[in-house]
Amino acid sequence: MTEPTLNSTIEVDGQEYQITAVFLENAVSIFIYEETPRLGTLAISVPGTDIMQASTLYVTGSSDTHFVRMLGERFASRTQKLILLSLSMKEVSNELILKIMQQTEKILFEEKDKK
Repeated sequence: MTEPTLNSTIEVDGQEYQITAVFLENAVSIFIYEETPRLGTLAISVPGTDIMQASTLYVTGSSDTHFVRMLGERFASRTQKLILLSLSMKEVSNELILKIMQQTEKILFEEKDKK
């Protein structure tokens, strides 16, 4: 069995972000944060089907709800698993989220597929 937990650091525009992921048979929990681990804006997203697109069942937190929903649904579609995603960042922009999404997918899903 491969390790169910992955910890990694990515750098985007000179700022470091930590990624912690826990891989389960039917779900992946992903925590993206700066500096100190903490629970941020949280989303629970489910993959799509032939009839419906991926969707987010629950979002909690007042900041970054649009971004956490977008990332959660993207990752759910990519993995075809339930995604619990926490995003804790001081400042967020569309450009930053896109860069984080690309690097996160590369680390979590492409490297996990190789194992």
